[in-house]
Amino acid sequence: MKPCFLTSTLLALSVTLAACGGGGGDSGTQPASVSSVMVGAPMYGQPLLFTINGSQLDGGINLSSAGCRDFTLGTAAPHISSASVAYYRCTLAGVGTQQASVVRRSDNTVLATVEYTVPVPQVTLNVSNGASAGGGPVNGSLVITLAPQQAPITVDNFLAYVNGGFYDGTVFHRNAPGFVLQGGGWAAALNPALSVPAPKATQAPIALEVGRGLSNLRLSVAMARTGVLNSAASQFFINLADNAFLDTSGGGYAVFGNVTAGAAVVDAMAAAPCAPYPALLGSGECLPVPNLVLWTARQTR
Repeated sequence: MKPCFLTSTLLALSVTLAACGGGGGDSGTQPASVSSVMVGAPMYGQPLLFTINGSQLDGGINLSSAGCRDFTLGTAAPHISSASVAYYRCTLAGVGTQQASVVRRSDNTVLATVEYTVPVPQVTLNVSNGASAGGGPVNGSLVITLAPQQAPITVDNFLAYVNGGFYDGTVFHRNAPGFVLQGGGWAAALNPALSVPAPKATQAPIALEVGRGLSNLRLSVAMARTGVLNSAASQFFINLADNAFLDTSGGGYAVFGNVTAGAAVVDAMAAAPCAPYPALLGSGECLPVPNLVLWTARQTR
């Protein structure tokens, strides 16, 4: 039988059907075949849904893609797979142009391939020093464009905190003027007249990723850590100046993204009223008062 080709689009994704029949089915009847493949909206680190239409699909196909991991077959509403439609989900682990293949299990024939494009991920932070979101002299959002190709462990860790809602309501507790703004450890509110409360409980620390072509330059974002190299968890900092020495100092500090929108908001944060907090911070550093609250952190791309 001649190979056949069909174009199916969803979000401008094209599908090529490499085969539409042939011999050797799993059940001794007709083999699995595919008529179309549709792909949901790709977002790095998030589940991606593939919808495969055809016949004899139940138990007769596999789906694979180098840019996606942990494929699972849909078995619960609203994505219940059957002989005529199969739903597969995977977690996106790559950016750029990716390709997925639908393979007939009985003879490893490629039934369809589909290309999809995963944009570089971004996170939007909404910050103010008012009593609520949207209030205060400092008020606005900044966008961090992440670098999963250079720092995949660090990016995945940061996104896990973002998508789990961990950062919502936390504060930027450290302003080291002309150096860094640091946050992601404490929930509001911090008061320099009071003792330091316990920070939020975090997940396990991650491995340090340095020497991968990223540098602690102005508006880059990096992970804070203790003197132990592999100790970064949730706290991060925004470089207020070119601090390239941090790339190697004490083993280095892992950059994982850059502020690509909202530089004026960062400058306003750095200029906000600030008070010494010796119980938590070193000499020359201060706690923004009123607190600079990170009201929401959302993956927006």
